[in-house]
Formats: sequence, C-alpha cells, structure tokens
Amino acid sequence: MKKVNLNEDIKNKRYKMKEDDGSITVMICLEANGMNKLHSIDEPALVNEKQRRKEYYLNGIKYDYETWNEIRKGREGLPWYKKPAPKGMTHRN
Repeated sequence: MKKVNLNEDIKNKRYKMKEDDGSITVMICLEANGMNKLHSIDEPALVNEKQRRKEYYLNGIKYDYETWNEIRKGREGLPWYKKPAPKGMTHRN
C-alpha cells in the first residue's frame, strides 16, 4: 500500500505587490490545490509599512488582532522540530 502525504500539495508563499502610491504590500499565503489564501499564524499576513497597515488572516478568514492573538495562544505543545531529547542524547543524525 502506498503511503499518502497530505501536506505535499500545501506550500507557504510570500508575495510582494506594488500599490498605486508606490508602497509595497507583502502577503503571506497558503497555497493548496492551486488556490491561495492569506494565512499566517506567526505574523500579520498582509503588511504595508508605508500605509501602516497590518491585517491578520488564518485560512483566508480576516481577524482583528485580539482574536487572532487568542487563537494563536491556543496552540498546545511543542512543534515537531522542538521535541526534547533525553538527557545526554541529541536528535542529530
């Protein structure tokens, strides 16, 4: 039986767009199955420093900062790449 990786079609992408006033907007998107959705759990997904604009999105849904931050804080545990090693051991190959 062939093992299926569901995450191989999901990619994080960063796009830059030049606005009419000459400022640059940076968008962080999640691309899945050819569709892009604004998404960032670590920082604002849409940033324009000149216009002083920061917008927060998760899976394409816009949130205000307070709600986004509460969802962000609700995550549990360590990420897969920060698993603690037993004393005297490392995870290096």
